[in-house]
Amino acid sequence: MKQTPAVTEQTGQIDCLMMPLRDRNLILPNVTVAEIIPFSQLLTTNSSIDWILGRIHWRGVAVPVVCYEILNGKVAPSPNPNARFAIINGVGNHSDMPFFGLLVQGIPRLKKVYAQDIQTVEAMGPGPLDVMAVSVDGEESAFIPDVDRIEAELLRYVG
Repeated sequence: MKQTPAVTEQTGQIDCLMMPLRDRNLILPNVTVAEIIPFSQLLTTNSSIDWILGRIHWRGVAVPVVCYEILNGKVAPSPNPNARFAIINGVGNHSDMPFFGLLVQGIPRLKKVYAQDIQTVEAMGPGPLDVMAVSVDGEESAFIPDVDRIEAELLRYVG
């Protein structure tokens, strides 16, 4: 089951979050993100997978946390005092993993996006877990992550 962005019928507007990573932004529909929380204590896991950072306890649920950069074949970010966790709503209705966490490198910001203002940018070189690279309003670039695939990868190792 794919999540669909909240689109305002009259305007075609999608409320999104621009989520800062090490050297790029991800853009996600606001409804995909349950909450942004401060960087907190990670509990280690038995996983030898480097992109699985551990688990955090959020609202009584043990949530696995991933580093998108490593999962997507990029270099790991340096430690950052502004880092946060984005709690992402699961898309596959898996009772054992209703959410997962994504390490972000700052405070995400709200971006109101209109479908006609998004342009695909091939030259940005999307990674294997990026659906596409886009330019928003002709000025900001971001990558649209494949949330379904991230969840599927996580389920292979922690589900």
